[in-house]
Amino acid sequence: MVSFSVSIVFMIRNVVGAMFFFYVGFYFIIPRVLLKGYIFLALLCFCVPFVFWSVINYLCSAYIVRFMVVEDVSLREFLQRTVASGWAGVFEFSHFLKIIWPVLMTIGPVLSLKLVLDVIRVSTRTLRLERDNLNLEVNFLRSQLNPHFLFNTLNNIYSLSIRNDALASDLIMHLSEMMRYTLYDSNAEKVPLNMEAEFLQNYVELESVRYGKNASIRFDCDIDGMGDHLIAPLLIFPFVENAFKYSHSTNSDKCWVHASLVVEEKQLRFEITNSKGEQPAVKKGQGGIGLSNTRKRLILLYPDEHTLFIENNPEYYKVALTLTLN
Repeated sequence: MVSFSVSIVFMIRNVVGAMFFFYVGFYFIIPRVLLKGYIFLALLCFCVPFVFWSVINYLCSAYIVRFMVVEDVSLREFLQRTVASGWAGVFEFSHFLKIIWPVLMTIGPVLSLKLVLDVIRVSTRTLRLERDNLNLEVNFLRSQLNPHFLFNTLNNIYSLSIRNDALASDLIMHLSEMMRYTLYDSNAEKVPLNMEAEFLQNYVELESVRYGKNASIRFDCDIDGMGDHLIAPLLIFPFVENAFKYSHSTNSDKCWVHASLVVEEKQLRFEITNSKGEQPAVKKGQGGIGLSNTRKRLILLYPDEHTLFIENNPEYYKVALTLTLN
């Protein structure tokens, strides 16, 4: 049986050796050598903790043999052999092979705990970064969308004002109501679906006034039947805006935009189809902001919860969106 004092010496040897192995390995060898691609150099560096362990093992063995009484015969003979081999035996390769397994058994639990904690920490940091990047990108997309909408609508008012059209005042009133929604109500992550639908309906009515009786414009939507569902703000609007933007034709009698918004339980189905005529001239570096942002927002906000179908024919352009509402 090993005495208490001998056990204390062995415990000190194990603690000091494990601490040296742990801190040198995890805070120097792994981050500064192994992770930089120097694999062979890292293996050589890992020999240093084993040498240190061998040295303190020799010192502890010499201290026990000289100053303590070891009653266990086999342990006493082992310690005496270790001391008799001297410093030359400490650095023998065969000696390192003998202590590898006991050393690994001693530091294994600590190393395993450190690895598990590092994996958890890295995973948590990655999830936090993904969430922050999501919020930043969605805010950036929303900041792009509002000026884009304002730019197009002011162009519409300008085209009527230069003709002294009385409908310009009605457009300004509709624009005021719509900008209140985009500037204030849409700043939340989710808004009531009925508010979003009302915003779309106001926009369609605004465009109907501008297009006049020669265009066939229809938006089927039951705002009162939307329930308490929520949706990301201004998510559908770019599709509606794009439909009106590209529905112009050389023959105004062929201009039409037909849209519908239906909600059944948690499924939202939006469909809009517009005529196509001469494509408006787009300056380099402009245009296409709304649709591109909407695609990104759908991927970011509704991953695996939406289907987007776009059909681009010579005569018409169709968008069909199915969305699972949270």
